[in-house]
Amino acid sequence: MGAATAAPHDDEGTMPDVPMIHSMEELLAALRCRRDELQLTHETIDHVAGWPSGYCGKLMAPTPIKNLGWLSFGLALDALGVALVMVENPDQIKRVEKRWVRRERPQPAGKHHSQPRLLSARK
Repeated sequence: MGAATAAPHDDEGTMPDVPMIHSMEELLAALRCRRDELQLTHETIDHVAGWPSGYCGKLMAPTPIKNLGWLSFGLALDALGVALVMVENPDQIKRVEKRWVRRERPQPAGKHHSQPRLLSARK
């Protein structure tokens, strides 16, 4: 696996020592890394994703001409055979948790079945 590709979460709540993605720039860098890891051409990615010819080059250019949108985002992940996993960022939590204002009427746990489970990166 490439440096930007995370290994599966283990049962003890620890995450592998891989870079976390915090921005679109870092996400695109991870997608480029995956493209290179698989040795895929932009033409192949265009074909697998169902994009018009040349679209991958516009998305993955060093200075992208197009942005990943709602549809192209999922198609890019699928074409490269990857998925994202949301994890807690302990360093960021420390920076912002004192500003969090909790709901007066909390939502019951598990009510949102369509949401994936958040994995904790805390050790």
